[in-house]
Amino acid sequence: KRRPFRKVNEKGVLLWDKIHKLQKGQIYKQGNLYEFLKLTGWRGSKVLYFGDHIYSDLADLTLKHGWRTGAIIPELRSELRIMNTEQYIQTMTWLQTLTGLLEQMQVHRDPESQLVLQEWKKERKEMREMTKNFFNTQFGSLFRTDQNPTYFLRRLSRFADIYMASLSCLLNYDVSHTFYPRRTPLQHELPAWSDGA
Repeated sequence: KRRPFRKVNEKGVLLWDKIHKLQKGQIYKQGNLYEFLKLTGWRGSKVLYFGDHIYSDLADLTLKHGWRTGAIIPELRSELRIMNTEQYIQTMTWLQTLTGLLEQMQVHRDPESQLVLQEWKKERKEMREMTKNFFNTQFGSLFRTDQNPTYFLRRLSRFADIYMASLSCLLNYDVSHTFYPRRTPLQHELPAWSDGA
Protein backbone atom coordinates (compact mmCIF):
# COMPACT_ATOMS: atom_id res chain seq x y z
CA LYS A 1 0.00 0.00 0.00
CA ARG A 2 2.93 2.37 0.51
CA ARG A 3 5.41 1.76 -2.31
CA PRO A 4 5.06 4.55 -4.92
CA PHE A 5 5.46 4.14 -8.67
CA ARG A 6 8.83 5.14 -10.09
CA LYS A 7 9.50 6.08 -13.71
CA VAL A 8 12.30 4.28 -15.57
CA ASN A 9 14.29 6.38 -18.04
CA GLU A 10 15.72 5.30 -21.43
CA LYS A 11 18.89 4.01 -19.76
CA GLY A 12 16.92 1.84 -17.34
CA VAL A 13 17.60 4.09 -14.38
CA LEU A 14 14.88 4.40 -11.75
CA LEU A 15 13.87 8.04 -11.23
CA TRP A 16 12.69 9.30 -7.85
CA ASP A 17 10.32 12.07 -8.98
CA LYS A 18 6.76 11.74 -7.63
CA ILE A 19 4.41 10.31 -10.23
CA HIS A 20 1.16 12.28 -10.63
CA LYS A 21 0.01 10.58 -13.84
CA LEU A 22 0.89 7.41 -15.76
CA GLN A 23 1.83 8.38 -19.30
CA LYS A 24 1.43 6.21 -22.37
CA GLY A 25 4.73 4.88 -23.72
CA GLN A 26 6.54 5.23 -20.40
CA ILE A 27 7.84 2.42 -18.21
CA TYR A 28 7.17 2.35 -14.47
CA LYS A 29 8.38 0.07 -11.70
CA GLN A 30 7.24 -0.73 -8.20
CA GLY A 31 3.97 0.97 -7.23
CA ASN A 32 0.95 -0.54 -5.57
CA LEU A 33 -2.63 -1.36 -6.45
CA TYR A 34 -4.25 1.56 -4.64
CA GLU A 35 -1.92 4.10 -6.25
CA PHE A 36 -2.57 2.48 -9.63
CA LEU A 37 -6.33 2.81 -9.18
CA LYS A 38 -5.95 6.45 -8.16
CA LEU A 39 -3.70 7.31 -11.11
CA THR A 40 -5.72 5.52 -13.80
CA GLY A 41 -9.30 5.49 -12.56
CA TRP A 42 -9.59 2.04 -14.13
CA ARG A 43 -12.21 -0.18 -12.55
CA GLY A 44 -13.68 -3.65 -12.97
CA SER A 45 -13.56 -5.65 -16.17
CA LYS A 46 -11.87 -2.85 -18.14
CA VAL A 47 -8.55 -3.99 -16.65
CA LEU A 48 -6.69 -7.08 -17.87
CA TYR A 49 -3.88 -7.92 -15.48
CA PHE A 50 -1.24 -10.60 -16.02
CA GLY A 51 0.56 -12.41 -13.23
CA ASP A 52 2.40 -15.65 -12.60
CA HIS A 53 0.97 -16.59 -9.18
CA ILE A 54 -2.65 -17.57 -8.70
CA TYR A 55 -3.05 -16.28 -5.16
CA SER A 56 -0.60 -13.40 -4.73
CA ASP A 57 -1.22 -11.97 -8.22
CA LEU A 58 -4.68 -12.93 -9.43
CA ALA A 59 -7.15 -13.98 -6.72
CA ASP A 60 -7.66 -10.61 -4.97
CA LEU A 61 -7.84 -8.71 -8.24
CA THR A 62 -10.56 -11.04 -9.48
CA LEU A 63 -12.55 -11.30 -6.25
CA LYS A 64 -12.20 -7.80 -4.78
CA HIS A 65 -11.80 -5.63 -7.85
CA GLY A 66 -13.51 -7.58 -10.66
CA TRP A 67 -10.48 -7.33 -12.95
CA ARG A 68 -9.94 -9.68 -15.88
CA THR A 69 -6.82 -11.70 -15.27
CA GLY A 70 -4.32 -13.61 -17.36
CA ALA A 71 -2.01 -16.21 -15.84
CA ILE A 72 1.51 -16.83 -17.07
CA ILE A 73 2.27 -20.55 -16.67
CA PRO A 74 5.75 -21.32 -18.10
CA GLU A 75 5.25 -25.09 -17.58
CA LEU A 76 2.50 -25.00 -20.20
CA ARG A 77 5.09 -24.82 -22.97
CA SER A 78 6.64 -28.21 -22.09
CA GLU A 79 3.23 -29.83 -21.55
CA LEU A 80 2.06 -28.68 -24.99
CA ARG A 81 5.27 -29.96 -26.55
CA ILE A 82 4.59 -33.40 -25.04
CA MET A 83 0.92 -33.37 -26.03
CA ASN A 84 1.86 -32.73 -29.66
CA THR A 85 4.21 -35.71 -29.99
CA GLU A 86 3.08 -38.58 -32.16
CA GLN A 87 3.55 -41.06 -29.29
CA TYR A 88 1.29 -39.08 -26.95
CA ILE A 89 -1.40 -38.57 -29.61
CA GLN A 90 -1.45 -42.27 -30.49
CA THR A 91 -1.51 -43.33 -26.84
CA MET A 92 -4.38 -40.97 -25.99
CA THR A 93 -6.36 -42.00 -29.08
CA TRP A 94 -6.07 -45.68 -28.16
CA LEU A 95 -6.83 -44.97 -24.48
CA GLN A 96 -10.04 -43.16 -25.43
CA THR A 97 -10.99 -45.94 -27.85
CA LEU A 98 -10.30 -48.60 -25.24
CA THR A 99 -12.39 -46.73 -22.67
CA GLY A 100 -15.27 -46.53 -25.16
CA LEU A 101 -15.02 -50.26 -25.85
CA LEU A 102 -15.11 -51.01 -22.12
CA GLU A 103 -18.19 -48.83 -21.66
CA GLN A 104 -20.05 -50.50 -24.53
CA MET A 105 -18.98 -54.10 -23.97
CA GLN A 106 -19.38 -54.35 -20.18
CA VAL A 107 -22.98 -55.59 -20.62
CA HIS A 108 -21.68 -58.94 -21.93
CA ARG A 109 -21.51 -61.35 -19.01
CA ASP A 110 -20.37 -64.58 -20.67
CA PRO A 111 -16.97 -65.91 -19.51
CA GLU A 112 -15.18 -65.24 -22.80
CA SER A 113 -16.33 -61.60 -22.88
CA GLN A 114 -15.42 -61.12 -19.22
CA LEU A 115 -11.91 -62.42 -19.94
CA VAL A 116 -11.49 -59.93 -22.80
CA LEU A 117 -12.86 -57.13 -20.58
CA GLN A 118 -10.34 -57.96 -17.85
CA GLU A 119 -7.50 -57.80 -20.37
CA TRP A 120 -8.75 -54.44 -21.63
CA LYS A 121 -9.01 -53.10 -18.08
CA LYS A 122 -5.44 -54.18 -17.40
CA GLU A 123 -4.24 -52.54 -20.63
CA ARG A 124 -6.18 -49.35 -19.81
CA LYS A 125 -4.60 -49.15 -16.36
CA GLU A 126 -1.11 -49.54 -17.86
CA MET A 127 -1.82 -46.89 -20.50
CA ARG A 128 -3.12 -44.42 -17.90
CA GLU A 129 0.13 -44.84 -15.97
CA MET A 130 2.10 -44.39 -19.19
CA THR A 131 0.29 -41.12 -20.04
CA LYS A 132 1.06 -39.80 -16.55
CA ASN A 133 4.74 -40.65 -17.03
CA PHE A 134 4.89 -38.63 -20.24
CA PHE A 135 4.79 -35.53 -18.01
CA ASN A 136 6.21 -36.33 -14.59
CA THR A 137 6.64 -39.79 -13.06
CA GLN A 138 5.72 -38.51 -9.58
CA PHE A 139 2.53 -36.55 -10.26
CA GLY A 140 1.83 -36.49 -14.01
CA SER A 141 0.52 -33.39 -15.74
CA LEU A 142 0.21 -30.08 -13.98
CA PHE A 143 -3.29 -29.75 -15.45
CA ARG A 144 -4.87 -33.20 -15.42
CA THR A 145 -5.02 -36.29 -13.25
CA ASP A 146 -6.33 -39.04 -15.53
CA GLN A 147 -9.60 -37.56 -16.82
CA ASN A 148 -10.01 -35.02 -14.00
CA PRO A 149 -8.59 -31.51 -13.72
CA THR A 150 -5.97 -31.07 -11.01
CA TYR A 151 -6.51 -28.82 -8.02
CA PHE A 152 -4.08 -26.39 -9.65
CA LEU A 153 -6.19 -26.20 -12.83
CA ARG A 154 -9.41 -25.74 -10.85
CA ARG A 155 -7.86 -22.78 -8.98
CA LEU A 156 -6.38 -21.44 -12.21
CA SER A 157 -9.78 -21.63 -13.91
CA ARG A 158 -11.37 -19.86 -10.97
CA PHE A 159 -8.97 -16.89 -10.88
CA ALA A 160 -7.71 -16.50 -14.46
CA ASP A 161 -9.78 -15.62 -17.50
CA ILE A 162 -6.98 -16.74 -19.80
CA TYR A 163 -3.64 -18.47 -19.34
CA MET A 164 -0.57 -18.94 -21.47
CA ALA A 165 3.10 -19.94 -21.29
CA SER A 166 4.33 -16.35 -21.72
CA LEU A 167 2.96 -12.96 -22.60
CA SER A 168 4.63 -13.23 -26.01
CA CYS A 169 2.01 -15.85 -26.94
CA LEU A 170 -0.36 -12.92 -27.55
CA LEU A 171 1.82 -11.85 -30.49
CA ASN A 172 0.15 -14.68 -32.45
CA TYR A 173 -3.20 -12.83 -32.33
CA ASP A 174 -4.53 -9.66 -33.87
CA VAL A 175 -5.12 -6.83 -31.35
CA SER A 176 -8.88 -7.02 -32.02
CA HIS A 177 -9.05 -10.78 -31.33
CA THR A 178 -11.63 -11.80 -28.73
CA PHE A 179 -11.15 -14.91 -26.59
CA TYR A 180 -14.46 -16.57 -25.81
CA PRO A 181 -14.90 -18.98 -22.90
CA ARG A 182 -15.41 -22.62 -23.81
CA ARG A 183 -18.35 -24.55 -22.46
CA THR A 184 -17.23 -27.62 -20.51
CA PRO A 185 -19.82 -30.40 -20.80
CA LEU A 186 -21.28 -31.71 -17.56
CA GLN A 187 -21.67 -35.45 -16.96
CA HIS A 188 -25.39 -35.44 -17.72
CA GLU A 189 -24.76 -33.52 -20.99
CA LEU A 190 -22.49 -36.18 -22.48
CA PRO A 191 -24.02 -38.17 -25.36
CA ALA A 192 -23.60 -41.56 -23.67
CA TRP A 193 -26.21 -40.67 -21.06
CA SER A 194 -29.87 -41.36 -21.73
CA ASP A 195 -33.00 -40.12 -20.00
CA GLY A 196 -33.24 -41.43 -16.46
CA ALA A 197 -29.61 -42.59 -16.36
